[in-house]
Amino acid sequence: MSLKKLKFSKINPAGNITLLYDMKNIDSDDIQKISKISMDDLNLYAEQVGFINDNHLQMMGGEFCGNACRSFAAYLAFNDINFKNKKDYKITCSGENSKLNVEVRVSEIDNIFLSRIKMPKSISTETIDLKLSKEKILKISEIIFEGIVHFIVESSVDNEIINKIREYSNKRKYSAFGVMFFDYNKMHMVPYVEVQGFDGVWENSCGSGTTAVGYYLKKYKNIDFAKIIQPGGWLEVSHENNEVFIDGPVEIVAEGISYINL
Repeated sequence: MSLKKLKFSKINPAGNITLLYDMKNIDSDDIQKISKISMDDLNLYAEQVGFINDNHLQMMGGEFCGNACRSFAAYLAFNDINFKNKKDYKITCSGENSKLNVEVRVSEIDNIFLSRIKMPKSISTETIDLKLSKEKILKISEIIFEGIVHFIVESSVDNEIINKIREYSNKRKYSAFGVMFFDYNKMHMVPYVEVQGFDGVWENSCGSGTTAVGYYLKKYKNIDFAKIIQPGGWLEVSHENNEVFIDGPVEIVAEGISYINL
């Protein structure tokens, strides 16, 4: 066992606590172990972990994450001596082949930014029938992205639904999936996300899940803009010229050195 001293930043994008590590001092084979240790309540605590190398963000399970991308861009702005009121940052992220543009704007507080990203387009948006116990059939929406698949469920939180969606996702070999329990009347969402190799997480907010809800609202409710309330805060989703954007606050919480035994 050896002690690793790793530079980290802890960032809060609407409650979806994200750790970013400098990838330059990390072996790619150690990514999952470092992530699991760091996410623990008795360690740094986070809902997800990303690893940065120049302008690339590698997520812990190779997935794509909108909130992590917004966090990365805010981190770049926070450490950019040339940043003033607003700036666009070009980044790349695991789970997505195209370059991403993230607009970062100042707020009234020095360590809090507003971060807006044009999200990758969905591959498909379909309604599927989910078979529950006692022959009950639940209609849910499946929104497929390149790096993650989200299911929109207009229901209260239900572990049976998650179990059935997990079975469905495993059969299709999805590397990451989310279940967004969505209350249309209140525009409120409770996100649950599973990434291959990690335990499922009840997230305080979810960027790609918010995007999925945006596609759901556009297709089934003819709504172009919504402010989605989530357990840890809010995110705005909008359709503009055949593109989808999410926007919201990002707080730089801490920076320092993490000591991890591998």
